[in-house]
Amino acid sequence: MAVERPMAALDRTAARGWWIIAGLSLWSAVAMGTTIGSLGVFVEPIRREFGWSGEQIARALTAFVLAMSVVMPIVGLALDRLGARIVMACGVALISASYLLASRSQALPVLVGSFAAAGAGLGASTYLPCTVVASEWFLERRGLALGVLLGSSAIGATIFPVLITPLVLDHGWREVLAGIASVTLLIGLPIVVALVRHGPYRNGEGTASRTSRPLASLFGARTFWLVTFILILSQLSFFGIYFHLIPFLTSLGFPETTAVLFYSGSTLATVLGAVILGPLIDRVGARPTLIAALAVLVSSCALLPAIGTGAAGVGAGIAFAVLWGAVVSSPMQFAPVLLAETAGLASLGTLLGISNFLSGLISSLGPMLTGAIHDATHSYIAAFMVSAIVAALALVPALLLKAGVPGARPDPVG
Repeated sequence: MAVERPMAALDRTAARGWWIIAGLSLWSAVAMGTTIGSLGVFVEPIRREFGWSGEQIARALTAFVLAMSVVMPIVGLALDRLGARIVMACGVALISASYLLASRSQALPVLVGSFAAAGAGLGASTYLPCTVVASEWFLERRGLALGVLLGSSAIGATIFPVLITPLVLDHGWREVLAGIASVTLLIGLPIVVALVRHGPYRNGEGTASRTSRPLASLFGARTFWLVTFILILSQLSFFGIYFHLIPFLTSLGFPETTAVLFYSGSTLATVLGAVILGPLIDRVGARPTLIAALAVLVSSCALLPAIGTGAAGVGAGIAFAVLWGAVVSSPMQFAPVLLAETAGLASLGTLLGISNFLSGLISSLGPMLTGAIHDATHSYIAAFMVSAIVAALALVPALLLKAGVPGARPDPVG
């Protein structure tokens, strides 16, 4: 029979868990904000210096995103074998070294390779390892912890481009990239070394799925593939809309500055949604909360045809930005909870790595699909409605999920 730990020990464990989340949230904000959140800031200055075409500079951006997805299975396996501290430290160092190399680049292949390495470093040091660490430290409040991490990434992606843009204008893209290399290393490495530790649920303590299962059987498990299909469909829909929002709004007659405000507003709504959905996951369960979030996601797309420059149209735009933004990233928050409920934590990194690898590769087609439909129909609305249908299809695997595993012991962290 398990012996109850003294309340003082529970309080210390809770405090330590939330300190870890605070540190990882700071790192996630810095890492996401200075890398993927600010990539667009560097495009035009680099293109002007070298005289490259838009297609040439896009190779570096594509290399970043693809490398971040391709590295996921390797990162997941390494997390389960080596632990998050070693993997994250390598990722932080790789981002720093890659950006330093990019700041010295004089040829396109060097820039493309540098950005690809930075993408791999980001994949090794942010969402996947942070999710595994949070899952090891939290059970009953796992949803809230993951929501805080997801929200911090959105905050970083919103704030840092605003801060970096004037720096690039004043000091040039090379100096700024070199500065980011230093900042990421000086902030990320101390956080990883000082705070990242295995949590009390590393070996399945307190979960209903404590029995070890062979990894091969987990890949054949129904829940793994249902969660993977949810991620694929929801992310395909997300990318189909997200990267075309500003062109869509400007085509309606909105000034670009106003369009950017809607764009940024949807990102800030992601922060609010992540923090609200977290406690709902913990109280109601991941499956019903996910179904409700996907229903809101699909319903919000019905507001897109009503957006316009009039008062009612602006109101529809604000409502869309808030509702869509609040839930569009929710599957990323639900996936680790659902997989941990059924598969435990021993192989969570590997499972999430494979799942995110597949969803990343397929969802990268989203922007191209929207662009192709727009070119064929001369309508963003037609393209966005296809994305809405894709999001609606994600409800099918969500409804097929089984309810969460009952009988988990109370969470000692919080």
